[in-house]
Parts: sequence; structure tokens; C-alpha cells
Amino acid sequence: MFLDAVEDNLLAAYVRLEGLARGDYGPDALMDQFPEYVSRSIEANRTIGCWKLFEAWVAAAQPSPSTVARWTTVFKTADTRFSDASTITVEAAKEWMNSLMDGKRTAGTVATVWRTALKTVFAWGVGEKLIKANPFKDVRISVPRKVTERETKAFTAEEAEVILRAALAYEHPKTVDERARRWVPWVCAYTGARPGEITQLRGSDIQKRGGDYFARLSPSAGKIKTRTARTVPLHEHLVEQGFIQFVGEMGSGPLFYTPSPATAGPEPVQSPAERTRGRLGQWVRSLGITDPELRPNHAWRHTFKARAERSGMSEKYSDAITGHTPPTAGRAYGKPIPEDLAEAVRKFPQYRL
Repeated sequence: MFLDAVEDNLLAAYVRLEGLARGDYGPDALMDQFPEYVSRSIEANRTIGCWKLFEAWVAAAQPSPSTVARWTTVFKTADTRFSDASTITVEAAKEWMNSLMDGKRTAGTVATVWRTALKTVFAWGVGEKLIKANPFKDVRISVPRKVTERETKAFTAEEAEVILRAALAYEHPKTVDERARRWVPWVCAYTGARPGEITQLRGSDIQKRGGDYFARLSPSAGKIKTRTARTVPLHEHLVEQGFIQFVGEMGSGPLFYTPSPATAGPEPVQSPAERTRGRLGQWVRSLGITDPELRPNHAWRHTFKARAERSGMSEKYSDAITGHTPPTAGRAYGKPIPEDLAEAVRKFPQYRL
């Protein structure tokens, strides 16, 4: 069909080109026989709203439910302000983001949550050719510097003792929260794991290899920040306290939460394990650990890293245990195996109350 159309009009096209070459720029009467040209290009005609762009990103990137929940307000608000994501200018983006700091939102929230969300999704949209530019990439939000009074984000020896001693008071835990209070602080203290990684542990995640015990922290159990499973050794002091016996009594299921019944509706923003983690943090606060600069559960990661350094453990090994990404490509080579990590943890000092 294409060749037939060309053949019928090729001579006329040559005549037109010859006329142009001779300086004849008058109208071409032959063009009147053709229908008006309308671009069929998707790029030329497509518009996409901020919310639709966010939905497309969620479908492709499959972020965690908590990220979707946290960013939903951002994109619904942006969708109300801008009708077309592809026509937002840097000036309009900056003016709008400055208006968000109205007393309800701090500059820190706008910079770390709102700008991060918009910059991330719009960068993806540019890569997918859904939009032409990312106006939020060049927006800068001035955030006042925080005043910091603490010397470190780790627990002091006194704070750690308060929590661990209170945990030991639950000799015969019966409820989900009592089990979490008894064991999660101690396991975090000896592994430096993220608290949510421990509250979602299942009995089947506890393994024995040779004479050592390990916890398998896996995305199949719940949220893992890096989305990469790792196996961490359990300190002998945990075994002495009866943690393995406790796991045996609980069976292969969840150790620190009760699974929610299956429903046909959308998944809750927080999983049962994440809700246990939240209640555990409230309990720690109730013990008198009230410093607002200190995170009541997460501080165990900082504490573990500091004690590991003081005990002579290499940073490569402590990174492997805590799940920190190696800072260089070279450090990623020769990754320690779990048995290597168990040997290193033997040198990690016990908490003596």
C-alpha cells in the first residue's frame, strides 16, 4: 500500500522539489487532495496526572505498603494542584513546595518525604518516557539544622541495662507483647538487626549448623529493607538464657505476633509484626528511656556496631551481620559465610547486668 501511494505521487513530488529549487514557493494545489495531517504520536498527545504517574510507578516498582501509604497523600495533593505532570516547571514546583510549609508540615518533612517521593517517581517517569522532565530534581528546600545534645545514637551502658533488666523480668511470657519484651531487645542487642526483622521472626527461621544457632532474616517473613535475606549468628548468651528452648515451645510459626486473618480488602499499612515493634517502643519509653533524640528500638543497631568495633570485630563482618551495604565494590568481594560470622560473634562481649 505504501509503495502504491509513492508510485502514484512520486513524479508530482519531483516536480514540486524542482519548483522549490527554482524559487517557486507558491502553494501546492496537489496537497489539497490529501486529508489534513494529524500527529498520531503518543508523545505529542498524551497527558498524565500526578496520581496516574504514581499508580504506574507503584505497579512497576512494587514498593512496600508503608511507602505507598506514606506517599499517597503527596501525590493526591500534587494531582489537585497540577493537571498535567508533564507541564510542571521548576518554578511552579518550587513555589508549590514552599507553600506546603504552612505550620502543619515542617521543612524537614517537605524535604525528606514530599520532595523525595516526587523526585523519585518523576525520575522513573522520565526514564519510562511518560513525561519529559523531572522538575523536582532541581528544587531545594532549606531545612534548619537540628540541635543535637546526645554524643551518640547508641544506648548508654545505663540505658541498655535498664531495658535488658526489664526484659529479664518476663520469666514466663504469655502474650505476644510479653514475648516481644522478653526476647526482642536481647536478640537486637546481640545481632544489631532492625527491630522489625526480629518481631517478624518465625520459629522455622531459627536454624542450627554444627554447634551454632542462626536466625534466617528473610523477605518471606516480612519486610527486609534491602530485600535481601541474610543469616545471622545467635550469641551463646542468648542460648544460655533459653531462647532456643523458647523457640522450640513456640513451634515453626510467628514468635512475636499473631497472624491477621485473611480478608478480601486491601492489605493494612502496618503488618502485625510492625505493630508489635511499635508497642515495644512504647514499652521502652515507659521504662524512662525518653530522650527524643534516641530511637527506642533502632538504637540497638548503633549499640551493636559500637560494641563490635570496640571488641575488635572487623567492619566487614559487622556490616554483614547488621545487613549494611558494603561501602565499596571491593568490600563486597569475599562476603563472610554465616560460620565465619559465628566465630566473630564469639568475641562479642556479653551484656553483664
